[in-house]
Amino acid sequence: MNFTNPLKIKLHHQLYWQLDSQLDSQLHCQLTTQLYQQLYWQLRTQLVWQLNDQLYDELYKSTKR
Repeated sequence: MNFTNPLKIKLHHQLYWQLDSQLDSQLHCQLTTQLYQQLYWQLRTQLVWQLNDQLYDELYKSTKR
């Protein structure tokens, strides 16, 4: 591309930054959603394991008595 005209250069920069910001916000939304999902499943898994451990302890202790 030949951007010798200052108006073309300005337009090119504006388009570039608009596209860049749109892509950045879309990517941010995707990453944010992905991170929330990842954190949700990590916390859920931890909670399930903790509850399983507690349940096992209670069952084991009650049968041991």
